Amino acid sequence: MPSPRIQATREQLAHSVLPQYGEAALAERVLTITDGELDRIGELAAYYAWSQDALELLGGSMGGTRAMCLATIDVLEGNMRDPRLSQSLQESHWGSPKPDSIQLEQEHSLRLRATGEGKPASDA
Repeated sequence: MPSPRIQATREQLAHSVLPQYGEAALAERVLTITDGELDRIGELAAYYAWSQDALELLGGSMGGTRAMCLATIDVLEGNMRDPRLSQSLQESHWGSPKPDSIQLEQEHSLRLRATGEGKPASDA
């Protein structure tokens, strides 16, 4: 059975997702990624947004747009850095609170689990 994934095109990532988080350079780069990289981004994004680990660690879904942005950073840069903007332009427009340090640490823990460096809650 294939892993769940968020199906996004290179163009959706470049024009709709990454600019929301201030990732202009990554948005340009994503237009030339391989199919394998695109599949891995979709797989990681689904894990970040909807996996049991994500729901337990974050107390709910981080949302598909943020998950796709983080997954793109992780796949293409391999460094698990935070997005250039801590919240999307849409969230900022709505007046949503920015993620606090605890939320960012929880996201980082989830990202480590995806690489196998962090232990799942069942193994803790």
